[in-house]
Amino acid sequence: MSSFKIYQDAPNHELENIYNLLPKTKPKVDKTPMYRSKHNPLKPIKYSTLKQNAPSLGKKDFSKPDPNKFLRASTPSKRNPLKPIGNIKGFSYNKVPGLPKKAPVPTKDERPVMSLHTEKNFITANAVEAILTVPQAPEVKESPDYLKKDDYGKVPTYLAQVKDEIKQENELIDQFVAQQMMEYEDAPELCDEMDEAERAELTEKLKNKWDAVNKKYQVLCMHTMFEGHSKMKKENFEKELDGIEADLEKLTTNGPVLVSHV
Repeated sequence: MSSFKIYQDAPNHELENIYNLLPKTKPKVDKTPMYRSKHNPLKPIKYSTLKQNAPSLGKKDFSKPDPNKFLRASTPSKRNPLKPIGNIKGFSYNKVPGLPKKAPVPTKDERPVMSLHTEKNFITANAVEAILTVPQAPEVKESPDYLKKDDYGKVPTYLAQVKDEIKQENELIDQFVAQQMMEYEDAPELCDEMDEAERAELTEKLKNKWDAVNKKYQVLCMHTMFEGHSKMKKENFEKELDGIEADLEKLTTNGPVLVSHV
């Protein structure tokens, strides 16, 4: 029983069977028909640069050259034909008219003069020349006489303009000071001084109000988009905070706080 189970569990290629000796036929596979274009493959392609019997690069003339018809001396070519002799201009170095010609190149027989020496003492000659030369008188420029000028002794016009500007500024300052003095003299009659207790109470209330408004403003600032009503609300909070800060600054400064009767 155990041997039969082992025989059943064995793989197929290990089983000995007489039918394995028979040739096996391969299954027939149906292939799709070969693609054939509906166009004629022998017909030349329209608008193509790849023409028959023609190179893809170079000149269009693709005929083979004749080896016996090579270019000989003194024979013109198709590209560079020989010009008639009458039209050829004579060669000249002097291209610019009016200028002299350059000196010719010395020949091999021309040799420079060599071994020439002089006995002149250039140091003594220079010293003698410097001693004997007459010094040139310097050019004397006449300085202008400022005493003979037309505006000598007169006050410049720009100084008069500056004095007028200073006078106007002083008048404006005097008017402003006089107005401030009048308001200060009338202040005790039109205003009363605020008590310290009332001042401290008002300061504490303004601080509490500032904390409340600032808390609402901080909550609103958590939003990133400010459009329409939210933008207007944010601007109102900022104006209110600025006003409270200005009032607190006035109350906390040194000196009395005057309350108007009007």
